[in-house]
Order: sequence, then structure tokens, then C-alpha cells
Amino acid sequence: MFQNHAALRAIAAVLRLACAVCLSVVSGDALELPGLASLDGASGDEARVIEFISQRIGGRSRVGSGGSLVVQFGNGSPSTLLIAGVDEPGLVVSGIHEEGYLHVAPLADSSFSQELTKRFVGQHVNVSTGSGAILPGVVAAPSVHFASIRATRPQSAEGFLVDIGAQHAAHARKAGASVLDRVTLAKQPAIVSPGWLASPWISSRVGAAILLELADRLASEDFPGSVTLAFVTQQYPGNMGLARTLRSVPADRVVLIAPNGSLSPGVAPLPGMDDTLVLELRSLAQQIGLDLERKAAHRLAFGRFTDSDIWSSSQDAAVLLPAVRNPMTPAEMVSLRDSSSLANVLGILVGLESRRATARAGDESLSGFRNLANATATDSFPRTVQQLVEIGAVSGSEHAIRETVLGLLPRRVAASSRTDVNGNLIVQLGPDKAAAAVFLAHMDEIGFVVRSIAATGTVSADSRGGGDPDLFEWQPASVHGSRGVLPAVMTRSGILGFGGLGGADIRSMGVLEGSSVTVPKRFRPLLGKRVSARSLDDRLGCAVLVEAIRRLERAARRASNSVMFAFTVEEEIGLIGARHLASHITPARVYPVDTFVTSDTPLEPRRLAYARLGAGPVLRALDESGSTSRNEVDRVKALARKHKIPIQLGVTAGGNDGSAFVSLESSNVPIGFPLRYAHTPVETADLGDAEAAVDLIEVLALDALR
Repeated sequence: MFQNHAALRAIAAVLRLACAVCLSVVSGDALELPGLASLDGASGDEARVIEFISQRIGGRSRVGSGGSLVVQFGNGSPSTLLIAGVDEPGLVVSGIHEEGYLHVAPLADSSFSQELTKRFVGQHVNVSTGSGAILPGVVAAPSVHFASIRATRPQSAEGFLVDIGAQHAAHARKAGASVLDRVTLAKQPAIVSPGWLASPWISSRVGAAILLELADRLASEDFPGSVTLAFVTQQYPGNMGLARTLRSVPADRVVLIAPNGSLSPGVAPLPGMDDTLVLELRSLAQQIGLDLERKAAHRLAFGRFTDSDIWSSSQDAAVLLPAVRNPMTPAEMVSLRDSSSLANVLGILVGLESRRATARAGDESLSGFRNLANATATDSFPRTVQQLVEIGAVSGSEHAIRETVLGLLPRRVAASSRTDVNGNLIVQLGPDKAAAAVFLAHMDEIGFVVRSIAATGTVSADSRGGGDPDLFEWQPASVHGSRGVLPAVMTRSGILGFGGLGGADIRSMGVLEGSSVTVPKRFRPLLGKRVSARSLDDRLGCAVLVEAIRRLERAARRASNSVMFAFTVEEEIGLIGARHLASHITPARVYPVDTFVTSDTPLEPRRLAYARLGAGPVLRALDESGSTSRNEVDRVKALARKHKIPIQLGVTAGGNDGSAFVSLESSNVPIGFPLRYAHTPVETADLGDAEAAVDLIEVLALDALR
């Protein structure tokens, strides 16, 4: 049924193997949590998670009508029921837009639904279809480039939209999308600091990981009475799986492991019930050196039509709350050591022997693991794009991307290239003479730069290059330190979290003032030739130039003229690399190859910058830096038409690297590819447009070489 289940099992296996290096815990290693955290399972679509647990436990379990899994060990009394949820917060598809977008609604209690949907905007998601397939998608986000235009009209009534790359509604349906499909955040579990695992809403799965660890011991050791483990569905919203389980499984005592705790592990009574089991759990925790804080009475939200009086007055009951950092956010972190300790406490409660837990953290992290259920680029050009977008290079820190571009160029070309004093990578094809035409693409991207590191561990970062800071709050982050890339989380107002480490520890990991910060990179193929990734602006332009150079190398050896390809720096903070070039050269024509920020989305007004994805590259004939002459426009259009290359004309705001040449005797002829959701984590383009741009640049370069 689940087409991607093998891939999901592979994720779990890889994560368990990697985490085994990071963490060694004597009393059961809590390694099920990374595997569980990687699975998609919004409320009402938990079957992947349940199947994972069922295979892990074996044939002793049964699945109820509501999808919850229950397994019993032993017989007699006392009978203990231990409960944990398996689903995560998510969205549900409520309709399909005529242009192929998916309308969605939150799967959450009303008090949480607005905050939940806010955290999905501008993020990568997975759409779980009725057939069990997973469609990669992104939640549409307004581009900052249209902010001034958007402010002059009412807010769009389209609501939240998921873009799976469909061209129209029938395309989306043919791909398998339908009403009631679940939408979850795409996940990259990461060890953020020693022993702390980060992943969206991970506290929703930590209880299931604790019970899985306990199941191993219950199956192999003797204990008095009986123990039932219940992995329940639909905790968001309304705790429907919990309600069904309490009705159908009698027990003398019940412990519910609930998500969304606080910085310290705790235990709480239920409203109106005594502290008997709470006090016992605290005492057992003390025996193994765990401080289990007594919390206030824990109130559970039940659905409007669910009888909330479901707890038996004859039962002892308590709610266990694992330690969680950044609760109720996509940047949740949980302690693997505490998880194992809580499994130990529950083991002692049901009569298993105490085991001492020790944790040891290594240098490895899980931040580099990708969701294996997503496709990976295999063709040459998409693979080049993927290589380039997955490198972090904020303005002023382009060295890594420059080295990658060099490695992608033909050997002879790379050997003759040069890097100027500003860091621009210059490639000249043809004889050693002034270039007749210059093609530019910028290597940098928007991001953040560390401003300060406090002794307490508070790391502040400043935005670099623009973007909506709300789209980066409570999301994973990658810090490019002196010792490599480190996972972190971006909390509020540009504050980075490293799992409670102090400033000295953070510095020892290679994080310094001036270190750049990006979001974790994900090259995600959507439907057709559409792809999404942070920094398609302008890594897609760099890939276009690399591919054009590969094609032109031989022809350029026999040419009478020369052309220059420049991979520029610091475009996002003021065209700095291009300005340096413009102070030294005056070519006849300049062709900046960059994004054309399109209003091809229902979120934007279409009276400006409208160019359709998939209809070809855009000749950016007019923007705030000036206009391209009609003669140049007609010349490029004629060449494109002659070679059967699709092309669109565009009018937009802003500028580009070619703007640095407008005061010179150079014609600025910007060539772009339509890009949705610019300067967000989910920039989206059609590779067909970029491939057509390669064809166009090849034609224009050959024309200049002749």
C-alpha cells in the first residue's frame, strides 16, 4: 500500500546507525526516536507510523478500528496501561484550486490552529495521498519583492496554498492529490547539541519511542502483573485515539506520555484526581538520579462531541511530560538521555529491574540526512543545480560555491579561469581580447550572519540580503562555522539555539562572530520539471552558465571574438561584485542571468511581473534600473524564434547585476527564469525554463563569438 515505505524504513535504519555513533545508552539506546521522527503521520494518516511500530514489536500487537496499536505483555494484576500518541500536527487538503494548488486547513484545536498554519507558510511539505504515495510540495509564501504592490490591495482571499508543481487541477488529481490528503512538514532530524535531537513536533513521537524501548524489555524479562502499551492515533485534535483506548482497555493504573512539555521532565496529575501515582513516579525517578518535576494538573482537550469524563475513578493515573525545548514549534528538541531515563522509570514501575543510563555525545550529527522518499536529480543539468543549491553561501561568504563551480567546469576552462580581488570568478572563452559580451550570475544568497555570542549561549544573528524573518522563525538552521556546518534552530528575532550550550561550548564548535547562517538545503523535485530549493536565486543562474560553458568550450577555441562568464559575489547586498567588474570593463552587451520574480501565484497581484512557469525564460525588458532598448529586445526575440526557443517578455521591479553597467556604453539585456516565492525557504522554478535559457545563452554567445 505505501509506495515509499521501503524508503522510510531506510531512513530509520540510517538514522539509527548514525545516532548510535552519537549516543550510547546502556539501558536501551532510545534510537527509535530518530526513525519515528522521520515519518510522515498527521492526525488521521498515522498508518506509516503504526506499521513501523508494528514491525518493530512483532506479532503480539493488534490495531483497533481507529488505527491505534495495542500490545499486551503478561497476565494478572496489577494491570498497567501506558499510552503515547503517534500523530503530529499537520494540515488536511480541503480542495484543489483551478491552477493546481491545494487548499488546506489545520488539523488542530482552535487555540493552536492559527499558530500551526503560520509555521507551515514558506516551508517544504509532504502531501500523503490516499494511495500511500508522498508528493513533495511547498506552502506558498508571498515574495518580499511585491510587498509595496500588495499593500495597496486587500489581502488575498485564497488562504493557505500548497504548490506541488501541478499546472492545473486535473494535473494535481492525476498525480494522486485529493481532498482529505494530509500535509506534514518535511523533516531532517538533527543532533543539535550533545544528546538533543531536533525535528518538527518531535515531542509528538517521543512517547512512542519510550514505549518501544520498554517493549524490548517487557518481551525478554519477567515482571508481575500485566502491562499494555497503547500507541494511539489522533491526538491532534481532540485526543480521539486516547478516548477510544481508555474506553476499551481496562487497567488499574494509567500513565499517559504527553507531548509539549518544558525544559525539565515532569509528571502531573489529572484534574480532580489524587497524586498517588505522581508521587510514586517521582520517587522511582529519584532512585535513578532523575529529577522528575511535579507539574500542575494537566488538562487534556477533547473533541466537541467526545465525552471528556473517560477516566475511571478506580484508576490511578498520571501524565508524564518529557523534557522539550521550543515546545509547540517545528524547532522542538528532546533529550535522548531523558527519554531513556523515562523508559527506565516506567520499567521500574511495572516491576522490571532498574538500569543505569549513561549518555556519550560524539561529533557526528544527523543534519546531513535527506528525506529518502524524495527524488534525487539524476540527469546532468538537474544534478548540477542540486549540487549548487545545497551549498550555503551567504553574501560575503561565497568561497564554497566558487570552488564548486570551478569543479563543475571543463578542466581546460577551469585552469584558465581567475578570481578577481572581490571574489568574482571570471571565465573567458575565445582569444585574449576584450569580451564582446559578458554573461553574469551571482553566487551569493540571502541568509544571516552571527553578530554576537553571549556567555549564556544566546547567539544573535543579523539578516543579510533581505527576506521575511517570520518565515525563518522556529525553523532549523545551518551555521557555517570554522569547523564545518553545524545544525541549530532559529528561534525568535534572529536568535539561534544550540540546545542549551553555553557560549564557550558554542565557540569551541567553531561558531564565531561573522559565521554565516542559512536554512538547511533541500533540492526537492515537484511534479514535471518543477523544483523547489532555497537559493535557486541565483544558483539556477549559475547552473545555466556552467552548462552553457560546457557547450561552448570547443566552438570558442576557433572564435575570432571572446565572451566572458562572470560568477559574481554579493549581489544581494548591493551588486558589489558586478560594480567592481563594471569599473574595469565596458562590453557591448551584458546579459545578467538571474531570477524573474513572478506573480504567477494566486497570492500576488498579476498586473506586474507576470510570467508563467514552464513557458520559457523571460527577457526582463524593464525594471527600476532602466529599460532594454527595443532593438535589443527585437534582436533577442528574433534569435530565439529562429532557434525555436520559447521566450517571455517581462516588466518588473528591482534590479540585477546588469544594473551596475547601465551608466556605461553597454546594453543591459537581463535574462531570467520565472521564480515563485523569491527570498523564502521554498523558491520554486521550472527546470524547463532554465534549460531553454541555456539554449538561448548558447545562441547569444555564439553570435558574439562570431
